[in-house]
Amino acid sequence: MTNLSIVIVNYKVKYFLRQCIQSIYNSQCDISYDIIVVDNASDDGSEEMLYEQFPEVKVIANQINVGFSKANNQGFEIADSEYILILNPDTIVQEDTLQSCYNYAEANTNVGAIGVRMIDGKGQFLPESKRGFPTPLNAIWKMLKVSKIFPKSAFFNKYYMGHIDEHEIHEVDVLTGAFMWVRNEIIDKVGGFDEDYFMYGEDIELSYQIKAQNYNIVYLPTTSIIHFKGESTKKSSIKYLKNFYGAMGIYANKRNSNNGFVWKLILQIGIIFSAVAFVVKQIMARIIRPLLDALCLFGVGKVIQGLWGRFYYDNPSYYQDSAVDISLGVLVGMLVVVYFLFGQYDKRHNIKHLSYGFLIGSLAMFSVYSLLSSDFRFSRIVLLILAVASPFILYLSRRLYNLIAYKRSSFNLYDNKRIVVVGSPHSCKAVDLIADNYSNSQQIVGHITDENTGESIGVLDEIEDIVESRNVNEIIFCSKDLSSDYIFQSMAKLGNKVSYKIANDDNRSILGSDSKDKAGEWYALDIAYKIDQPFHVRIKRIFDIGMCFLLLVGLPILILISPQRNNIYRNLFAVLFGIKTWIGYNLLDKRVSDLPNLKEGVFQLSTIGPSSTHEANLYYAKNYSIWLEVEMAYKLMSKK
Repeated sequence: MTNLSIVIVNYKVKYFLRQCIQSIYNSQCDISYDIIVVDNASDDGSEEMLYEQFPEVKVIANQINVGFSKANNQGFEIADSEYILILNPDTIVQEDTLQSCYNYAEANTNVGAIGVRMIDGKGQFLPESKRGFPTPLNAIWKMLKVSKIFPKSAFFNKYYMGHIDEHEIHEVDVLTGAFMWVRNEIIDKVGGFDEDYFMYGEDIELSYQIKAQNYNIVYLPTTSIIHFKGESTKKSSIKYLKNFYGAMGIYANKRNSNNGFVWKLILQIGIIFSAVAFVVKQIMARIIRPLLDALCLFGVGKVIQGLWGRFYYDNPSYYQDSAVDISLGVLVGMLVVVYFLFGQYDKRHNIKHLSYGFLIGSLAMFSVYSLLSSDFRFSRIVLLILAVASPFILYLSRRLYNLIAYKRSSFNLYDNKRIVVVGSPHSCKAVDLIADNYSNSQQIVGHITDENTGESIGVLDEIEDIVESRNVNEIIFCSKDLSSDYIFQSMAKLGNKVSYKIANDDNRSILGSDSKDKAGEWYALDIAYKIDQPFHVRIKRIFDIGMCFLLLVGLPILILISPQRNNIYRNLFAVLFGIKTWIGYNLLDKRVSDLPNLKEGVFQLSTIGPSSTHEANLYYAKNYSIWLEVEMAYKLMSKK
């Protein structure tokens, strides 16, 4: 029998899982442990990675996704240990985490479960580290966001136990399933997780059962873990709301039979309220800025009309006509739509896209204007001045919005990253190599190493000064060379001033997440994939639709001349309705899952240019443009 069995349920987070296991092996402890990974039918190579790199790990490979609860129970069944640690794969533990929990549990036999302080990939404390049991009143305060207004209140924020300091050892009600240290005898008594829960709520139920056995549950913040949330459903999604409130409904039925009606009513209200709030928020986020810009451009257009009327016709009211207002509104709306298509309202945008929007939008406005009847027309000079002024108006609008919303006056919030790499000279150079090979959207400012080699810009203790003096906005820690303790301390010192990434011990993949509500991601140093940028996503879809209409019109001719006429004919409507795309990845590439998602292609990148299928797919994803799409379409559609 070992002291500890670590049970990890994995679902499609291979790179996080690898880093998690490695952080366990880096632990400084004198206890015996084994690792049990239950894979819920991942198709990302997780199982193969475990067999190749961690042959000592016990693996249970499910053929289907059986859910979090059942998968953990499968691990519990083969655990032969004094304690069980339920651990998410998207976590990194400190060197002292295992030993600290073991020592505390041994010293406090009345403690049935232990949780630790969790931080996200941005270095910010995760409030779910400590929670109270859900009650109708707690649900109301959480649903109405009152708990955020009074985060330290024991009354309004009891769900997250806001009255307990994040650095204070304290008894709590509920621990998160991301990290639960539990006595195995308790798991045996309660039967593990309740399998009525598929996702969310199972940790609440288990916590309840632990307390029902007269054991205490303790929050132990003397040690910490990073929780990237790599496998979490994004909290800003309908799916999350459905799963979360569904789990709360199951809990309510089990624990609140006396006031079950009240619980169900509150939950139903919560679902409706949250869903409506989510939809409204999404709509407002998408339309508020285009709407404000349209109103601004319309107002500027009316001013220009008044000035031109006064100057040319000696009558400032010359264009005060409802028909003219309608035509101006339509033309302005068309201009804003074009700017939208060219990325003005994307998170990432640039002056080049703004210029494209100006050129195409101006052309579209004048084309439509030429088709208007005389009743709806006004001077072309007015239209020309408005078109020329529009990029400057939208530029200033963007900067003003960023200043108000993000306290930054720059046009683009997502400027090229200024990165420092922290680790040994060898590891830092390996990360540089990834950047050189895969990225053109970031700059490596320099290396921070354990000693000043002459090639580094500083040593480990100088990280704060270097970040400040060199305007660094991202740090990549090489886990092979650095202790988790150093990484955690650095994140605590710097806070959310910068983003953090962690290079795996092989320096071949980089993990990170920029917020507590954003699912974690794995990177090859943020490969600059153009194919998943909103601008190019729209361009590709426009190309697909345009080709469909072109092919429909010219189908009789293409049937005669195209060697791929049968393939085109069979899939034309599938592309038109968005089921497929004309050009897609070569699916024979085993690493295609590492690339941005793309619909199945009618034509696959199998016979073009690069010598390997992965190189072809990678080149297409990195260098996507409308011209590349046209080139690929011509080559593939004309291939015999």
